[in-house]
Amino acid sequence: MKEDDNIIDVQHVTCGLVPLMQTHLEGAEPEVDTVSFKVRQGIRTELWNSFGTGSRWRLLSIEEDLFFDVATFQRVEQNELDPLGLMDF
Repeated sequence: MKEDDNIIDVQHVTCGLVPLMQTHLEGAEPEVDTVSFKVRQGIRTELWNSFGTGSRWRLLSIEEDLFFDVATFQRVEQNELDPLGLMDF
């Protein structure tokens, strides 16, 4: 796992979590390929459902830690012929 300095701590956020995470992702420097967030435990299903296809970022994993989970995203190159990522299915 990455050092805590590289993880954005949003585990205290209960309302507006997904838009906040999207803001952090869209504000990431172009050379950054992965971004991780500390999130509160028990919201795995909500996160998987909230971050579908068609984004510049793909939710790679949600790993358990001691008092929080770590959600890791990877930058995805946009395909102009399939901007929603429908060909992945």
